Amino acid sequence: MNAYYKVFKISLANQLEYRVNFISGFLFSLFPFTVNVLLWIAVSYQSKDMPFKADGIVSYYFLTLITYNITSTVSVFKISDDIRLGTLNQYLIKPYNYALYQLASDLPHRFIFIVMNAVSITVLYFLLQRYFVFTLSLWKALFFVLFLIAGYLINFFIDFLIALYSFYFSRVSSLYTSIRVLKNISAGIIFPLVLLPESVFSLLKNLPFAFISHIPVSLLLDDVPLCTAFISLCKSLGWITLLAIFCAVVWKRGMKIYSAYGG
Repeated sequence: MNAYYKVFKISLANQLEYRVNFISGFLFSLFPFTVNVLLWIAVSYQSKDMPFKADGIVSYYFLTLITYNITSTVSVFKISDDIRLGTLNQYLIKPYNYALYQLASDLPHRFIFIVMNAVSITVLYFLLQRYFVFTLSLWKALFFVLFLIAGYLINFFIDFLIALYSFYFSRVSSLYTSIRVLKNISAGIIFPLVLLPESVFSLLKNLPFAFISHIPVSLLLDDVPLCTAFISLCKSLGWITLLAIFCAVVWKRGMKIYSAYGG
């Protein structure tokens, strides 16, 4: 574990040199946040069947803004390039797990985002506070943090799995983009999943993508019982385990065809 901690510290030090990027990135993400809020508020005024009113929409997209930025990962193309260009070799001879190494390298991005944007999020919270309809309790705050961790790990393993297909294809950008669009829709980032037909909603809320944003947001917005939250957390752990196994299988098969010069 000491080796991964050193990787984390080195990556953290490197990312701190570009800390302004994290602030600007968050500020730019406020644009789609504003567009989504204004769009769905307009829809809510025109439709009596809309399950959210204006305050619910503001609350939903504010929480989605936080969950999306915290659970995002940035390692997919780094891993893909390591495989495609042959730089994976330098990691294979070292005494640590490559997946854990990438996880330790990716975590500082989320850590710096939280630290650097804490003030921005706090200011936004107080500006919009009168529109919020969610309430926090100790157990909800605890489960919200646990769901964020689970959502991040699910996101990481999904991206890691996509990157591993560089063993078979020279480029994974198209695959990544397609899955990212599907993921953002299925996670409720683009629009609330409750707007979908009941059958579709029931399917999507049980997929791993839902744990990236929909479930942690619903935890704060809805009257979710403690036992239901615990069951959802267990499901997220199940998905993490399943995705980790898939990654291990694809990694093992990929290593059989991997060549020292890449591909």
